[in-house]
Amino acid sequence: MARLSLQALYDSLPVSLQQMLVSAAGWRSYRNRFGAPFQRILKDLQRSDFASADEVRADQDARLREMVHWAASTVPYYRDLFGREGIDPDSIRGVEDLPLVPCLDKEMVHSRPRDLRSDEVPDRQILPGHSSGTTGTALNLFHTREAFGWEYAVIWRQREWYGVRINDRYAAFGGQMVVPFHQRRPPFWRYDRARGRMLFSIYHMTPENLEHYAAELRRPGYRFWQGYPSAIALVSRHILEHGIKLGEAAPRAVFTSSESLLDFHRVQIASATGAPIADRYGHSEFSVSALQCPAGSYHIDTEFCAVEIDPHEETEEWVRGEVISTGFANRAMPFLRYRTGDVATLRKHGGCSCGRSRPILEQIDGRIEDYVVTPDGRRIGRLDHVFKDALDVKEAQIYQPSAQRIVVRVVPRAGFDKIAQRALEREFRRRVGEDLEISYEVVDAIPRLPSGKFRAVLSDVAAGKLEPEGRAL
Repeated sequence: MARLSLQALYDSLPVSLQQMLVSAAGWRSYRNRFGAPFQRILKDLQRSDFASADEVRADQDARLREMVHWAASTVPYYRDLFGREGIDPDSIRGVEDLPLVPCLDKEMVHSRPRDLRSDEVPDRQILPGHSSGTTGTALNLFHTREAFGWEYAVIWRQREWYGVRINDRYAAFGGQMVVPFHQRRPPFWRYDRARGRMLFSIYHMTPENLEHYAAELRRPGYRFWQGYPSAIALVSRHILEHGIKLGEAAPRAVFTSSESLLDFHRVQIASATGAPIADRYGHSEFSVSALQCPAGSYHIDTEFCAVEIDPHEETEEWVRGEVISTGFANRAMPFLRYRTGDVATLRKHGGCSCGRSRPILEQIDGRIEDYVVTPDGRRIGRLDHVFKDALDVKEAQIYQPSAQRIVVRVVPRAGFDKIAQRALEREFRRRVGEDLEISYEVVDAIPRLPSGKFRAVLSDVAAGKLEPEGRAL
């Protein structure tokens, strides 16, 4: 209730005060992400960027050994697991030894989050978080400030490949509720002065409003764009359809993350901006990270994680299957052999023309989503935030059979009741307004795609209006 009250208070304030609150939140975020750990880690990553394959592997194995010992000695879940299974931490010398450790799944993280937290990290150093994932499964997470430093260091290693710098001003398209849904006139964005980013609302993208987005993006000064590809593609398509030329305002690069970068997204964004598009694959669990280089390959950040593939298909050149990840960055809640639920293809041999020797994911099939189309024409491409705090929802899927209606399919946990449903309803209304009819179906399971994944958003409306999906490599 306090969170809802704060949001209602924020929504009632004039834009000038909302700007101040956004910047205040930005300062807190900046302190957590860009402090001393970030600066130190980024320098180390810059030095190791072009390490040889042997150096990469030796460094990764050393980091793995350290994290295995930390988990086995300080984390209750792993202390019990290693004792019960008779696993000697010293027997795990490198990535090839990881199968000695049983996999960790999302259900275990959901049911026993405290047991996965290290005893050696004091409460004052913990930054709590949540993850909804692609399935709507909400997880309680515990992070250290150093873990955030690690995540942003790998992100900025990628950005520096494309010639941008930390102090550059940029346009951000994420899930933050910075503009009240009921607002009908621009600006549909708020400026975070602390981090130099203009936060564009992804919840106000009607065909009529997109002209205002395009006009703002034509103003020089946005060195790069960053965010959900579905939202950036909507603005890009408007720019193309109306023959708008960005000229000197064109971004130097566009960085996408948090959902699948589809082929038609990439084409629209590249055609509208003339900029290279660089994708990132990562999770709120801080267990995996892969960055797309200028040559188009997804390089696994071996300083941050180790990746295994549970094979579905395999040839001499590649293996395709579920991503199993082990993270090195987060000592508060280390994940060893975590089943991500994502499907990817790992190249077995060969390097990259960019000169980097880290292993390559050729294709990432996870997190494919459609848009939800509201009655007034808004297209909202990311709604997983609705389930961030819904710990009594095991899985969820949003299905849109018509422009006037969505169906929320819920696989409940024991605590799901009318109160929990009303909480979901409030979160939906904040993002889609009051005109869209919402109904709820409690189901035992949600059908998967042939890849083993299911769509978080499945829309008959969007499927009829947008181009067919395709996965960019």
